[in-house]
Amino acid sequence: MEENKNSFEALKALYYSGKVKPSLNKIIPALEEDPKNLELTALACEVLQRSKDFDTLSKYADRLIKLAPQMTDGYYYKGVALQFVKGKEQEAVKNFNKALELDPNNLSCLKSKATTHLLLFKDFDLPIKFADKHRVKAETALLKIVDLVEQMDQPSYKDLYILAEVNMMMEQALNAKMFYLKAANSYEDTEPSEQDKNIYKDIIKAQKKCIKQLEKFTE
Repeated sequence: MEENKNSFEALKALYYSGKVKPSLNKIIPALEEDPKNLELTALACEVLQRSKDFDTLSKYADRLIKLAPQMTDGYYYKGVALQFVKGKEQEAVKNFNKALELDPNNLSCLKSKATTHLLLFKDFDLPIKFADKHRVKAETALLKIVDLVEQMDQPSYKDLYILAEVNMMMEQALNAKMFYLKAANSYEDTEPSEQDKNIYKDIIKAQKKCIKQLEKFTE
């Protein structure tokens, strides 16, 4: 058991260091030897999401749901795997809703649910009255994220990054810039073992994109 734990921590550290493909190349064989390892399966899903291998992510999400049907992560990752597949958006929403039944305040799930509703809102094949319902549901999820993070005493860099992204989705770039900066600063203050360099890179990249958008607005 201790050996498995150490293996998981080592693989998590490798992934957090920013080495996505090398960590995945070690996680998958490890899971073949220990297919019921819950922590490792969840980590595999996280890395597969990062690598955008959504077909494989869908399979591992199914495995995670089977291993832990009362755990949010499996339904979340299943939704992520389906949300950008044309015709599967509604199924993605169902999975996000299931995840939110188990964990109503899951920020990542709320954001992905909002993203999927916005995709459906923009779907020209959808009747206007149905599309508008998706717009309302997206706004509801986004506003809930804002409310939840504002209530936190010490939001993590991950929470602040999600809030910054939400502000961008709500076309509030000035607020987003502030939260990207707070997210970057919070990352620096986080314990090294919990610093996910992949997310930090996302924060910096998004921050630069946000600044460019603001510069165009003020030209």
